[in-house]
Amino acid sequence: MRHRWWVAAIAGLLLATPCASGQDGVKFFPLDQVRAGLKGVGRTVFEGDRIDEFQVEILGVLKNAVAPKQDLILARLSGGPLEKTGVIAGMSGSPVYIEGKLVGAVARAFPFAKEAITGITPIEQMVQVVPEAVRASAQSASQQQQGCLAASSSQTSKTDVCATPSAGQQTRPRPLASSKGFRIVLGPRGSWDTARLIPQEDEHPPWERLLPATSTAGDGSAGSLQLPGLALQLPLRFGGFSSELIQSYAPVFRAMGFEPMAGGILSGSGPEESSKTSSEAGAAIEPGSMVSLFLVRGDLNLNADCTVTYRQGDHIYACGHQLLVAGPLAIPFAHSNVLLTVPSLASSFKIDAPGPSVGSIHQDRFSAIYGVVGDKAAMIPVHFELDSTLNTKARYNFELIQDPFLSPFLLNISLVSALGSTERMVGPATLQVKGQIHLSTGDSVDLEDVVSGDINAANAASFAVSTPLSHVLSSGFADLFVKGIDVSVVSLNELRSATLDQVWSTKLEVRPGDHIEVTAVLRMPSGESVTQKIPVDIPESVTDKHLTLVVGSGQTINALENRLTPLSAPPRDLRQLVRALNRMRRNNRLYALLMAPQRSFILRGDEYPSPPPSLVQTLMADPTAASSLTFSGTSVVGDFETKPSPYTIRGDKTILLKVVNAGG
Repeated sequence: MRHRWWVAAIAGLLLATPCASGQDGVKFFPLDQVRAGLKGVGRTVFEGDRIDEFQVEILGVLKNAVAPKQDLILARLSGGPLEKTGVIAGMSGSPVYIEGKLVGAVARAFPFAKEAITGITPIEQMVQVVPEAVRASAQSASQQQQGCLAASSSQTSKTDVCATPSAGQQTRPRPLASSKGFRIVLGPRGSWDTARLIPQEDEHPPWERLLPATSTAGDGSAGSLQLPGLALQLPLRFGGFSSELIQSYAPVFRAMGFEPMAGGILSGSGPEESSKTSSEAGAAIEPGSMVSLFLVRGDLNLNADCTVTYRQGDHIYACGHQLLVAGPLAIPFAHSNVLLTVPSLASSFKIDAPGPSVGSIHQDRFSAIYGVVGDKAAMIPVHFELDSTLNTKARYNFELIQDPFLSPFLLNISLVSALGSTERMVGPATLQVKGQIHLSTGDSVDLEDVVSGDINAANAASFAVSTPLSHVLSSGFADLFVKGIDVSVVSLNELRSATLDQVWSTKLEVRPGDHIEVTAVLRMPSGESVTQKIPVDIPESVTDKHLTLVVGSGQTINALENRLTPLSAPPRDLRQLVRALNRMRRNNRLYALLMAPQRSFILRGDEYPSPPPSLVQTLMADPTAASSLTFSGTSVVGDFETKPSPYTIRGDKTILLKVVNAGG
């Protein structure tokens, strides 16, 4: 009888432990009681999904070490493989306990250190990364979760008892910034229907605009840290990306706080086949578990790894530092299985295989990331079809996170990698791009361009897709998200570029209301000539004696409008932005800009060409009206274009037109 009683007691304790261990009823060790000499234990995964303990010796507390009001606990680690490896990339978030109380998370390390010295982010700082209402909700969930202990002993379903109201809820990230690097230029007479999106001349690739002036990336490699050499960045793993491509983009990843691992070749092709269901994998996540955050998944994969520090019900806190300090966002995460821990003199790392998605990260703040098990992050499905020069048709399907900063960059490198797997990267190449970006409102942004060159044609083609996506996601319009992206590319092993050689008009003397035809001669690399016609209408309202007609490629006409400080205004709604994006000037068309030497201004989106001085003085006397005025010394009275061509165009020419009977 005694033997049976002990067996029953042990069985009950084992049933209760998974529900209670490291999650419920855990107290925090106060930061003001942390002092040198205290001993504790940490929890992390060195191999498989088994959580092992390691020893921790507190060396002291560094006040305001990494930012104002952001303290750091300095400690020495030992046990397991740490003597050989030092602090391991991927250990970020590993919980540390003193006297059974949670003190914080392993988050930072010294590269090339001979001992496993780490910086621990206090748990008191980590739990502040979410609003008070969310913390209250998590606390309520934790109290509900404590019922698991009793439920286990009565063999009640853990899933039924422990589920939180947020489980299964689909979430979308909020836009994090307004659009930059372009302006909406209204059409003639201030028309929104013919407005165009004009990139700024000094516009940088989308990902360069992600990087803050003072980076605070990763585990503290950035300039805000007061401790030199402190760097334990998030390990970043690739599948379907060439090592050459990863190396070329490695500086950008490192500036954002990620560390590409082992040339990117060890990530595998995607989530591993797991015997656990998604709900079982979610239930298995506890303090010390390793999780992978999916940035890209499918035929191409890119994920970042760290460790869970604290769990309250379905609410988890992890990493002990930021990803990008992006604030609210949505990134799916999975329970991950460690295949191997690799010692390295520079930075030891883990090779792991993630399972199926089990939840979503909702907050990315300085001290931690926060997520919810059971939630789903809305991702962007991408369908890419390539007509290869190998006379084959390749199809790629993958998903991206929805984020104004990262999504355009991730789409860019994904498309470049897919193109590079079959197409030439050096030598004459032409890529014809078509597609659509489908929005939640039912609107679509059209993708169309032709890029041609001897090098980096794949990069230029990917820009034609990622740049409009950047403008959409950073527009700031509420409740907007991308439902999907369809892209098709036809690849050719030849140059299809044309230079504008000659331009003439059917007549050089025109009258208001006239219709003329402009002929443009394009010269191909082979010496062959191609002729295109551009119909041009002279406005009835023109009063000037002379007009200027500039014919050129999309790039040269955009540069001209930027130099002339064009009339511009922010879009009033999403559909205006979509129309402007769909009228972006492409490389495969000729454009004609008809300009008059009129001083004009725009007020609340309406153009006023050649206004009388009395009207200008009246408006300037009103502070409210004056702040809304945009002036220009030139009026665009006509904006015309040719039909798409199968080649990319360069150059520009100018025609001067004399207006007779103007204003008559």
